[in-house]
Amino acid sequence: MKKAMFGFALALCCSAAALAEVKTETLCCSAAALAEVKTETLKVSGWKCDKCPGKTEAKLKELKGVESATADRAKGQVVVKYDDSKTKPADLEKAVASSGFALAK
Repeated sequence: MKKAMFGFALALCCSAAALAEVKTETLCCSAAALAEVKTETLKVSGWKCDKCPGKTEAKLKELKGVESATADRAKGQVVVKYDDSKTKPADLEKAVASSGFALAK
């Protein structure tokens, strides 16, 4: 039964060419292959000076999976590109909060 389930999972995951190269003990697909880069625009409240957006950017960039964070004080927002297999929207919100600010509602 285990071999049948493994074979089924392997067939779903891998192409025919990859199947020939894969040993029966390992799967060819990884979480990275299934990851997607997402872009979120977060409205942030509480930025009072020119340094505030930079603090928020820095906290977001510390998160594993965040590729970029670009804040715009005039718009009151930060645009974040991240790998959704490593970072979740709740993590982004926590990072904004740890920078001393909140997401605008």
